[in-house]
Amino acid sequence: MIRKLIPFLLVASLTACANTGAPRSSSTPAASSSSGTSSSADAGTSSYGGSSYGSSSMGGGKTCDASSLQSQIGQKATASVMEDLRTRSGSETARMLRPGQLVTMEYNATRLNLILDDKDVMTAIRCG
Repeated sequence: MIRKLIPFLLVASLTACANTGAPRSSSTPAASSSSGTSSSADAGTSSYGGSSYGSSSMGGGKTCDASSLQSQIGQKATASVMEDLRTRSGSETARMLRPGQLVTMEYNATRLNLILDDKDVMTAIRCG
């Protein structure tokens, strides 16, 4: 039974890896057509312990820009620091990624990822 599932799982995992990466260009026009009509993007968007909260929209008009946040690498991550970085990056959602944690590999241009070490110190700050 397990031997029959191994090829299926291998193909499924390779397909998932191949589908990650840059967002598709078909979502870009949809994002620009809705200009600022959504007010729920800023309300109640936070994350703690690796879970993301907030709007699940992937084309809501906001995009993440982590280039100005790179000076924060090396600092300890807390919920308030994460919320501040999320606001400064312009992203809708944020999450903390700890070593060994299972996470979705789905690309989301409106999500900020704080990559942490085992002591909750930020080692990387990326969008997606």
